[in-house]
Amino acid sequence: MLELLLKFCLGVIFLSLSTQAFVKLAKNISLAFRISPLIIGTTIVALGTSLPELSVSLIALVKDDAGLAVGNIIGSNIINILIVLPVGILVGKTRIGKTKTQRNALLILGVTAVFVLLQSRFLPNLVAGLCLFALALIITMLEYQWAVFGRNHEDLASFKNRNDGRLAFRESVSLVFSLVGIVIGGVLLVTSVESLSVVTGYSTTTLGLSLTAIVTSLPELLTTILSQEDNQEKITIGNIIGSNIYNLLLIGGLVTIFSPTITLPIGDWIWLIATTICFVLILRRYSGKVIPKWVGAFLLGLSFIYLLTLKLTA
Repeated sequence: MLELLLKFCLGVIFLSLSTQAFVKLAKNISLAFRISPLIIGTTIVALGTSLPELSVSLIALVKDDAGLAVGNIIGSNIINILIVLPVGILVGKTRIGKTKTQRNALLILGVTAVFVLLQSRFLPNLVAGLCLFALALIITMLEYQWAVFGRNHEDLASFKNRNDGRLAFRESVSLVFSLVGIVIGGVLLVTSVESLSVVTGYSTTTLGLSLTAIVTSLPELLTTILSQEDNQEKITIGNIIGSNIYNLLLIGGLVTIFSPTITLPIGDWIWLIATTICFVLILRRYSGKVIPKWVGAFLLGLSFIYLLTLKLTA
C-alpha cells in the first residue's frame, strides 16, 4: 500500500510541475506567433493535457480491456465539464468569448453527436475510426485558419505591439520535457489506479468512468487553475473544448479501430450527451460575460450525482 501511495504522489508531482511549465510555455507560444490563447488552448494545450488519456487507452487496448479505454474517454469528457470547468469558474473570472468560443461550442456539440453515432458501429470499425481521425485533422486545420483570421481581425488589438517570432531553443526543449513529464505522471497515476481496482473490486469500465477519468483529467484541472492565476481564462475554455474534442476523435478513433463493440449502460451515454449540451448552453448563455459562481457550484453538485450513480450501478 505504501508503494502504491508513493507512486500516486509521484504522479501528481510530475503532472503538477510539468503542467505548470506547459501553461507558461503555451502563453509564450501565443505571444510569439500572435495566436489567440483560445486557439492555443484548443490545440497545443489540449493535445498535451490529453496525453494521459492516450496513455490509458493504449495500455488498456494492449491488455484487451476495451471497457477501460472507452470508459476513460467518456468519463474524462464528463469530468472536464463537471469538475474542471467549475473549478475554473470558482477560482477566477471565466469570461466567455463572443466569436471563436461560440464556433468551438458548436464544434464540440457536433463532434459528440458524431462520436455517439459511430459507436453504434453501423460502419466497420476501421472505417468509423478513420472517420474520427479525419474529422480531427479537419478541425485542427480549421482552428489554424481561425487563428490566422483572428490575428488580423478580432485579436488585432491584443497583438498590436507584438511581432511575429519564434520560440527560443530553451523554450522548445522545455516544451518537450513538460510533455514527457505529463506522460510520466499520467502513467504513474494510471498504474496506481489499476492497483486500486484490484483492492476495491470495481470493474475497470466503472473505474474508467470515474477514478481513472478524474486522474487523467488532472492536467486539465491544473491547467485551469494555473491559467486562471495567470489571467489566461481563454486557455481554460479552449483547453476543455479541445481536450474533449481530441478525446473523442483521436483517442476515440484509436479505440474504435482496435476494440470490439463496447456495450455501456445507456445512462453513461446520456451523461456524456447531457453534460456536453449543458456546457454548450453555458457558453452560449454567457457569451461576452463572466460565468457566475453559482453555475460552478451547480456543476460541482452534478459531479457528485454522476459519481453516485456510477457507484450505485457498479
